[in-house]
Amino acid sequence: MASCAIVVFSFIILSLMDSVQCKECTNVPSQLSSHTLRYELLSSKNKSWQESMFSSYNHLTLAHNSAQSRPRPYRMLRQQQERSRLPADKEFINGDGFLHEISLHKVRLDADSAYGEAQKTNLEYLLMLDVDSLVWSFRKTAGLATPGSPYGSWESPDSELRGHFVGHYMSASALMWASTHNKELQLKMQAVVNALYECQCKLGTGYLSAFPSEQFDRFEAIQPVWAPYYTIHKIMAGLLDQYKLAGNAQAFKMVTWMADYFYNRVQHVISKHTIERHWRSLNEETGGMNDILYQLYLLSGSKKHLSLAHLFDKPCFLGPLALQAESLSGFHANTHIPVVIGSQMRYEITGDPLYKEIGTYFMDIVNSSHSYATGGTSAGEFWSDPKRLASTLGTENAESCTAYNMLKVARHLFRWTKKMAYADYYERVLINGVLTIQRGSDPGVLIYMLPLGPGKSKAVSYHGWGTPFDSFWCCYGTGIESFSKLGDSIYFQEGGKFPTLYVTQFISSTLTWDEAGLILKQKVEPLSASDPYLRVSLEFFTLKGLREHSVESTVKIRIPFWTTANGAQAILNDHKLSLPEPGNFLIITKEWETQEKLSLILPVAIRTERIKDDRPQFISVQAIQFGPYLLAGMSYGDWDLSMKISKSSSDDWDRQGSQCYF
Repeated sequence: MASCAIVVFSFIILSLMDSVQCKECTNVPSQLSSHTLRYELLSSKNKSWQESMFSSYNHLTLAHNSAQSRPRPYRMLRQQQERSRLPADKEFINGDGFLHEISLHKVRLDADSAYGEAQKTNLEYLLMLDVDSLVWSFRKTAGLATPGSPYGSWESPDSELRGHFVGHYMSASALMWASTHNKELQLKMQAVVNALYECQCKLGTGYLSAFPSEQFDRFEAIQPVWAPYYTIHKIMAGLLDQYKLAGNAQAFKMVTWMADYFYNRVQHVISKHTIERHWRSLNEETGGMNDILYQLYLLSGSKKHLSLAHLFDKPCFLGPLALQAESLSGFHANTHIPVVIGSQMRYEITGDPLYKEIGTYFMDIVNSSHSYATGGTSAGEFWSDPKRLASTLGTENAESCTAYNMLKVARHLFRWTKKMAYADYYERVLINGVLTIQRGSDPGVLIYMLPLGPGKSKAVSYHGWGTPFDSFWCCYGTGIESFSKLGDSIYFQEGGKFPTLYVTQFISSTLTWDEAGLILKQKVEPLSASDPYLRVSLEFFTLKGLREHSVESTVKIRIPFWTTANGAQAILNDHKLSLPEPGNFLIITKEWETQEKLSLILPVAIRTERIKDDRPQFISVQAIQFGPYLLAGMSYGDWDLSMKISKSSSDDWDRQGSQCYF
């Protein structure tokens, strides 16, 4: 397990640092950032081990708060609130230059595709889970009757992280309902929200969680506690998704009440101590609190929500990124990726270019120095030294949660820039880092890490495959969300005089494109080594009731980096089109009519990709990829494999074993 270093940075970026020029970023304390270790420690009941590990909290607590320092927080908070009062014309919400999301309500996956089957398996799992078991600890905390029995592991009544999965469940069920309109799921997710509303009303303060508020007393005192804001973020996100995707107005009232409660808590900490004390407390993981509060602000318009979001923009981590300093080594990866996602939302709201630069630079260094061939990142939950990944290959690579969150980072960047590289990255991670964490058609069987070392297996990694009712790791929560929103980044649209559609992922699906009055059916043929071409068809139909006359619209289809111009074809209604070079969009503007058909044939080649490690002794550690797919070698022993791919056919490669990095 990697340990985390204490990093001290001085900053002069006042908009980021809120006038505080020195921050201690400890990613604290040490290995306790690891969810795996924290769970093992707390469930061990080994008091001496716990005391030894938790003793590292002591150096974080401020020795005293001088009288001279007390006025400072009030002044700083007022300054921050003044900066938060943005004139309406200065807000950057959904800027004209951004691509717009297409609602999951408008996209349907083909049931017989790999994506459709993965979605169906996940839906089965969501329907298997029991409402009373999910909300058991919430009711216990609120002093209500507790019918049924609680779930175990990370959701057990003695787990300090209990309740986090319930937040994920609300998000996943809202996403899945939007994707399928399954009536049984709709009733189940409404029952969960109703049960939580009863708990919140019983508590009466706006507080809502599966654990008592005493955990926040410890958090604010910088005493040992397992990431209470991490769980609160998941609950708030779940409620907001229930409102945005399922129209549950009660859920919106609940999340707003929660935000007001925590605004008052943070204000109290700053008033009683200093704002520095609040910054220090953020060394305990807080999930994506800044992200969800920025999202809430978009809907509520409350400046309190905007101000509170700023207070969760972890300065000691975002500061070095703003200065374009490569400082990821030793940090817990999934603690900090959500902080970057929140900073991306800050850019979308305020238009402050600093936060655009932060997101862009972060993606650049993760992708260039810290990512495996799957697109995943982290080893044993932490970032290692840059371009030193060969030493990390084993069973504990590419935590599933990081794939879920890095897709969010890439999605923001693609919407802002329309740069092909981000869509290519999204495809790589979706195929190799998301679809791979579900065990076939077994509902509720997911994996925490994605082993990448030679001879390693998912089944014999530290966690192995989880179980439907007694795992509930962090990666279970992000996993059920990922498989509920597989259709959310296939298509994007652009504002302007004429409707413009971006087709960024090759996934068999049907899109209802209201703006153009069209239905688009995308069909992707399964890829095989015996026929090394990706075959995609896009068929257009006019949407009855919305097309009184022809409308000119533009469709832009991604031509991925992994194909070649030689042998590629695009055929529109039996007419061949000129294709751009890989890494560009094929652009077609016309008045589309019913049953017009565009066919794409894209050559798929085998290629190698060197691991991100610049040490000469690891130059031969390479991944073997077939188009967007990372290949795995199956062998009864170790084999030396020639790297001269141009002289090998795919059939030859199918028959060879290898000790290469897969």
